[in-house]
Amino acid sequence: MFLLAALLMVAASAQAEIDTPYGKVRVRSKTMYRVQWSTPPDSDMVPNDSSDQDFEEQLGIDWDWNEKNVSFHFLGAYKKDLDGTPEGSIFQDYVDACGDNRQRIHLYYGYVEFHDPIPDHDLRLGRQYIFSVDESVQFDGAWLRADRVAKLNWLAAEVYGGLVSEPYSNLTQDGIAGLKLELYPTKELSFYVDTMFYKENEWALYSDWMPFDNWRLTANGTFINSHARYAFLESETEIRKTGTIFTFKIFRNFENEHGSDFIYDWQSPEDDLGEDIKNLYLEREQAYYQLDISISQQIPRQEGLSIFSRISFRKMEDNSDEDLYTTDFTSWTAGINVDEWLHLDGFHFSIGVTKWWESRDVYYEASSLSWFADLRQELFDKWEISGGYYYKTEDVNSLIEDEAANHYYGAVRYNVDHGTWAELKYEYERDDYYKEFGISDINSLTATLFVRF
Repeated sequence: MFLLAALLMVAASAQAEIDTPYGKVRVRSKTMYRVQWSTPPDSDMVPNDSSDQDFEEQLGIDWDWNEKNVSFHFLGAYKKDLDGTPEGSIFQDYVDACGDNRQRIHLYYGYVEFHDPIPDHDLRLGRQYIFSVDESVQFDGAWLRADRVAKLNWLAAEVYGGLVSEPYSNLTQDGIAGLKLELYPTKELSFYVDTMFYKENEWALYSDWMPFDNWRLTANGTFINSHARYAFLESETEIRKTGTIFTFKIFRNFENEHGSDFIYDWQSPEDDLGEDIKNLYLEREQAYYQLDISISQQIPRQEGLSIFSRISFRKMEDNSDEDLYTTDFTSWTAGINVDEWLHLDGFHFSIGVTKWWESRDVYYEASSLSWFADLRQELFDKWEISGGYYYKTEDVNSLIEDEAANHYYGAVRYNVDHGTWAELKYEYERDDYYKEFGISDINSLTATLFVRF
């Protein structure tokens, strides 16, 4: 930690921006080293490997040449398994599973953006992310946005197209394209039409309306080809006089006749998924209704102190359709938030409990009870400490009784100007599930240095 702090002292003298004859450049670097260890596994199912060391370097660059209305944005990472995790180890991750060299270089995005090449238009070229319908997609290609279509203040549009880029799998380079229309009839009301073409035509209609400044209504309907996927209506109301925020959401999921072929898994570790693979989620989606009700209440005359609660009910449209993953259930969460209460500067604390239980006709029913707590406190001279705890017990009738898992962490951070910081974080995890592999617990220690130049 002292070494990281010393490096920070040097980094603190660096400028937040670098001025060049061709605009301003901002560079950010995030360096992480993590070591994990456990008791040696006592099982034939996993290798006798009790430790792991990993390294990761992320580099981001933002270059703005305002005089020419052009900018460049880049984010990449280098990941390396330092000690060669054996296949099947409890520490094996995506980097280990994607090649014998146990190292990878990722280009998350790298694109050039032209601002106002045509008035009220923006153009991006290169590798980028787009959030379309309900998917976050990485692709290589072009994106164009018009803030005023045909000089109409109430109409905006986005269009994009290119080849899908997947960091872990050698997917066939299928083309992807999409279109989004935004309509603003009034300042308080907006409508969106969003569509994406990738093997199937996925599209959505949704709207956002604020009839009053303390009441928001959101509606959404999402489809695949001509088949409805889901729809929901959400209402959020704030009663400012009492410090109350009330949210109500009703969600309707529609059944698929066949296995889902449009929920894309962008993180598969397979080397080659073939030309026809569309996802790794092979179960049919069943039809159900779900109701979520949540409330957050500020405690009167106690600034920074609030309570929150949420309850969810799910009901199958037809109980005969329940499977291992989809069934009737009830979930309830409640807790307390403390933010600088009693004039404790830089202090945050939250604690809560969640109860979840199923109602089944065919399979074994399950239930769980979990507790969580998080703490953060700013200290003198730019130091900060944080910690957290999570504990869960779970029952699956006649199969598993009182299976428990717990996890806690503690971290020390040193903050410097311009968002530069260093952190040392320790985590501990103990789970009854690990006993099957002869492991009592897993520990990890992560050192992180984040620097802005």
